[in-house]
Amino acid sequence: MRTLILAAVMALAAPAHADNAGHARMIGNWTGIGYQVGPAGPQTSWTISLTVRADITSRIEYPSLGCKAVLHEQKRGGDEIEFREEITEGDCITGGTINVRYRDNRVFWFWSKPDAGADGSAVLYHDQPVG
Repeated sequence: MRTLILAAVMALAAPAHADNAGHARMIGNWTGIGYQVGPAGPQTSWTISLTVRADITSRIEYPSLGCKAVLHEQKRGGDEIEFREEITEGDCITGGTINVRYRDNRVFWFWSKPDAGADGSAVLYHDQPVG
């Protein structure tokens, strides 16, 4: 019986540890080029600078668009975080959902807002300037 209880406790503890480890790998600065795609195909591209922090103050900038935003964490699991974006500077669409997933030393970034008519995606690289 004691073995069964210990196994159950370990199973419950393992996912939390994995969640923290996945999130920890994303902490830092990530940069890349975002691509907007709508029903008619590719529309535009822009630079992205994402800062993921351990606390709740993650931020994103779109330097080529002149926009900045705070990111409000909505949920976290494994190597993925979902944010709600709030534009604080510039003329960009606010209120979108951003999903970031860490894999192979890169962050795969996806932006969506159902009524915006387009989605965005990017592959971001750790601490490398966008060139």
